[in-house]
Amino acid sequence: MITLTVRKQDGAFVLDSGPGASLRTGWTWRCGEIRTGTGRWTVEPTGRRRIGFTARGEHGVPVRLDPGRSHVPGPGGVARWAPGRHGGELVRDGHRLAVRLPGRPGGPIRVDVTGEWAELELVVLTACFALMSQRRRRILIMMAAVGGGSS
Repeated sequence: MITLTVRKQDGAFVLDSGPGASLRTGWTWRCGEIRTGTGRWTVEPTGRRRIGFTARGEHGVPVRLDPGRSHVPGPGGVARWAPGRHGGELVRDGHRLAVRLPGRPGGPIRVDVTGEWAELELVVLTACFALMSQRRRRILIMMAAVGGGSS
């Protein structure tokens, strides 16, 4: 097992595994851009509720994280994505990628990787975006509820 860390640096989230792997987002986390040594992808939710997410490049969708149907690059069986409030887990053929969000937004994200994963940086940053986007949606909903209730 190896442990990776994703940290906020100069307005982007940077993966510590090597140079050039980064994620940039907008304020609402509705979409973002992932850059790795192998290319550039647009990452976004597949629907309004931000349950499923895709990373799309010029040659299609190499990563789809959805509790009902996921796909990641490389050979192997069915990938299973299980997001939670404080993290998520992606499993395929006994290989595991566990993402743990920090207690506060903006802190370092811990990723425990077991087994071999094709396009590891892309998969990790897509999973981080998915979890942080869901967190942002919950925060915006809470802010709207508090703001609407104080009038």
